[in-house]
Amino acid sequence: MSAIFGELLNFPQQKGQEVCLRVFGDEHYSRYEDINGYTVVYDEAKGLFCYAQLEDNSLVSTEVPLDNPPPRGVDHHLQESLAVKKSKIVEQRLLHPPEISKFKEVVQTLGPNQGLLNGRILSIGKVRGLTILVNFRDVTSTTSAADVEDMVNGDNYTRNGNICSVREYFHQVSNGKLDYTNTVVGPYTLSQDRQYYINELLIEEALQLAVDDGLDLAQFDSRGEGLVDALNVLYAGQSVYQGQLWPHNFIKDLKFGQIHTHFYLLTGLGRNPSELSIGTFCHENGHLLCRFPDMYDYGERDDDSQSSAGIGYYCLMGAGNHLDFGRSPSPVCAYLRDLAGWCDSVVDLNTAGTYEAQHGDYGVVMKYQTSKPNEYFIVENRSNMGLDRAEPANGLAIYHCDIFGSNELQQGTADKHYQCALLQADGRRDLENNEDQGDANDLFGPITGVALSSTSTPHTREWDGRESGLVISDITNSGESIQFHVE
Repeated sequence: MSAIFGELLNFPQQKGQEVCLRVFGDEHYSRYEDINGYTVVYDEAKGLFCYAQLEDNSLVSTEVPLDNPPPRGVDHHLQESLAVKKSKIVEQRLLHPPEISKFKEVVQTLGPNQGLLNGRILSIGKVRGLTILVNFRDVTSTTSAADVEDMVNGDNYTRNGNICSVREYFHQVSNGKLDYTNTVVGPYTLSQDRQYYINELLIEEALQLAVDDGLDLAQFDSRGEGLVDALNVLYAGQSVYQGQLWPHNFIKDLKFGQIHTHFYLLTGLGRNPSELSIGTFCHENGHLLCRFPDMYDYGERDDDSQSSAGIGYYCLMGAGNHLDFGRSPSPVCAYLRDLAGWCDSVVDLNTAGTYEAQHGDYGVVMKYQTSKPNEYFIVENRSNMGLDRAEPANGLAIYHCDIFGSNELQQGTADKHYQCALLQADGRRDLENNEDQGDANDLFGPITGVALSSTSTPHTREWDGRESGLVISDITNSGESIQFHVE
């Protein structure tokens, strides 16, 4: 899933010009405000975004378009009640086909499979995905298949300021264990205007166009299991954060001969090649290929009414795919790399001594084991270089991990805690309190003496309050190597 946390984005209107709105939510539930903070809804009858008002705790259109002043008496930042939000989320989930019922949710904030999502895992080896480009009848892109081929497969890809190609990204963060390439086809022209596909999923039509063009899907079944490894569909124009066009991944079981489709990604292609970025593509394929959970809080789900940021910008599977407008996505954090089997070496921090954390050494995980096999701490160098060049903070990251936790639960108690919590050096818990997605004070910089212990803030106690015994001191400056001492 690709969540948006208050970003300003452009939205099409059927009977008007694009409008700039602030967005909060994901493909299951979202809310929109204009730049002045007035809540808006899309009025299908008018074909325009209009100011919203509350009726029976639900947002409804005032029928006043945004090119007019807001109606008298309409307040800023209107929100629906939790009960209404939950009912709309349930209604949205019912739109999904029955083949996904055995997975309950394709994307979750917890990992039922030893920290990972259930389903087919393709995180190691050579994997060949299929990427289909489509234009709408009324909206096209000048981006070619060759442009996208460079973005997904290229060597030393830096176009538009991107840090690398999709293939290079996964090859680097996987310690060379995942070689993920894509065959790019199209663009094909869909049968309807863009507005139609906000309410109708375009995946089947796009794939049928490719198959009718002679594409053999068997070449994308690297495991010989009769399944397409990864199906990516990119539509013309900027990503539309509405309805079925909201960037997302899910399951679609379509059969062509002896080959079935399974997981797919849908996102925007951009209006021209200058808008290509790898962030969302990498994030969603983290779900498709590796079965990584989302490392952020969906907000107001599963009897948890408080929104939080989860791991924020510090992982691709948090908000890290949005860094630098998607051109410098954060690396997959050490917690998930370890679960994916990408780390060849485990540095045991349970032995006292001085250690060095090397930046970008993605084949190593530095781990301190608690009294519980499922709960541990991980230390990682996240200095502002390489894939971390756009991070808001600079220094040593320390995570409190539990494969049985949930990124929905920010309370930090024995029963309710994150799967992977960043111990923010300033002790403010801004991520848990949903104050931001990360700031300059989150990571540990140079410290003489004790930086972290059972009595510090933040602390190293286990989730149930028991002392873990971890004490970290004498942290050196950020850079290629950070030294620290474990007592």
